[in-house]
Amino acid sequence: MKNLTDFFDRVFVINCAHRPDRLESVTEELLKDGMADLDKVIFFPAIIGDYVTHPHDWRAGNGSWGCLQSHRRILEDVLHERDKDDEVIPQSILVLEDDAVFTPGAKKRLNHFMSVVPSDWGQIYLGGQHQKATEDTGVDGVVLGVSVNRTHAYAVNKPVYQQVYRHISFMSDYRGTHKHVDHQLELAHRRKDWKVYCPDKWLVGQAAGTSNVSGRMDDERFWMKNH
Repeated sequence: MKNLTDFFDRVFVINCAHRPDRLESVTEELLKDGMADLDKVIFFPAIIGDYVTHPHDWRAGNGSWGCLQSHRRILEDVLHERDKDDEVIPQSILVLEDDAVFTPGAKKRLNHFMSVVPSDWGQIYLGGQHQKATEDTGVDGVVLGVSVNRTHAYAVNKPVYQQVYRHISFMSDYRGTHKHVDHQLELAHRRKDWKVYCPDKWLVGQAAGTSNVSGRMDDERFWMKNH
C-alpha cells in the first residue's frame, strides 16, 4: 500500500524547537504502520510566537500568531522552489502539526480515499473538526467540507497555493477579532472558494498534551461527527 509521502509531493511536519517530546511522538506515529517514508518528510521549524511576539493589533495571542506564520512560511517556501535549478514546485503538499495521531487502520483507509477523491480538490483534510454539516459528494467515503476547523492534517493542491496564501494573509479579516488561521480557512470553505474534500471518518486526530497555541492541557481528540 502507498503512504503519505507517496500520495503528496511534500509532507511537512511543523514542530516547535522547544517541544522535542512532540517531535518524538509524531515520528513514532509516522513510523507506525509505515504511514510515511521518514527520509521524505520535512520536519519544519515552527515560528514560535513567544520568541517573535505579534503585531500590536493582533488579539489572539503569541501562540496563534506563530501558528499562522508557520503555515504561511511553508507556502512561501514551496512557492519559492521555482528558484531552484533542480526542482520544480510540487503538485501537492500535506501539512501535519506535531500533535498528529493516526486512527487504527488509517493507512488502508488513506489508500481508498486517495483512490477515489475527485481530482478538482483544492484542500484535503485528513483530520479536523466540522463546524457545519458536510455535503454528500456521491463518492464512497468522501464528503465535501464546508467549514473545517483545525490545521493538524490538511493538504493543499498546487492550483490554489497562491489563493490559500493570499487568503490566510489577509490581515483585515483578523483585526478586531480573536481569529486563528483555521478560522480564516473556514471562511474560504463557507464561501466555497475552492473544493475541500474529507474522508467521511477522520484519519488523523490531535494527541493529548499541552497546546502550543492555547497553553491548555488537551485530551486526545478526533471529532468524528460530521457537524
